[in-house]
Amino acid sequence: MPQINFKPITLADKPAINALLAQIHPIIVEQSFNTLFPWQQPHAYHWAQFENWLLIRTTYQGRTSFLPPLGPAEGYQRPLEALAAYAAELGLPQIFTEVTQTWRDLIMQHQPGHFQIFSDRNAANYVYRIDDLTNLSGKKYHAQKNMLNHFKRNYPEYQFKPLTAALLPACRQALDFWCASRQNNNTSFPTLLQESRAINQMFAHWADLDIYGACILLQGQVQAFAIAEILNEDTVAVLIEKANSQIKGLYSAINQMFLAEYWQDFTYVNRAEDLGLANLRRTKMSYLPARLEMKYILWPSGWHNAK
Repeated sequence: MPQINFKPITLADKPAINALLAQIHPIIVEQSFNTLFPWQQPHAYHWAQFENWLLIRTTYQGRTSFLPPLGPAEGYQRPLEALAAYAAELGLPQIFTEVTQTWRDLIMQHQPGHFQIFSDRNAANYVYRIDDLTNLSGKKYHAQKNMLNHFKRNYPEYQFKPLTAALLPACRQALDFWCASRQNNNTSFPTLLQESRAINQMFAHWADLDIYGACILLQGQVQAFAIAEILNEDTVAVLIEKANSQIKGLYSAINQMFLAEYWQDFTYVNRAEDLGLANLRRTKMSYLPARLEMKYILWPSGWHNAK
């Protein structure tokens, strides 16, 4: 069996990784180079190609795991066996994370009884209908529409602009200010710090990644920005959305304006996960997702007992 050689993800690997991802129908943000590359530092993403499959290894908070092999369903036993041999050689449990239902079922079909399955609700991706989030029609979106109207009424001088390279320094400055203002929040600051590093990676390689953005300025200063990518033929993914939380209605404004201005040709928007943060979950649920793309963790059967 060919040896697996994992290596860090670099920009030079983008064509090869994208070619492998083109074989599948990506539905979560982790199935994208535009997520894997910027988030490489906290997650220690490494990749390898095994025949026609993309293999991803990650180490987060001291635990090494693998994304499910991404590629054709036919012959799926081969990459599973190769990963099992790789993990065994290093003395690692063969843990799979970021597993959607399709890949969960495929793994269990080829290796029945090998894994315990755990739902990972904190990592589920929220998917919304773009029409719902742009029109905000009906009583169910009354609160969100009020927030949007409050912003427009109280800040009529706002400017909504595409996020170009010329505006990146102003976005960096705003991001640094927001991070500094939340350093004393022990609950959210570590996550925000990781996110800010990923955002700065996106800014640093703006022309090299397949990402698009927009921002809202007040009195010439960036107060909100959003970054998105095309995930598949009917879905965009909002990878980043940041705003000055002291400005009432600003988050509602960047959310609605970004989708309305640039993404009307698509049906759905994936707005990633809530990380188990209570406030973020309430907000994401208040926008009434069309569905949650659930994720699962597959843990080797009996591993807990063995350890």
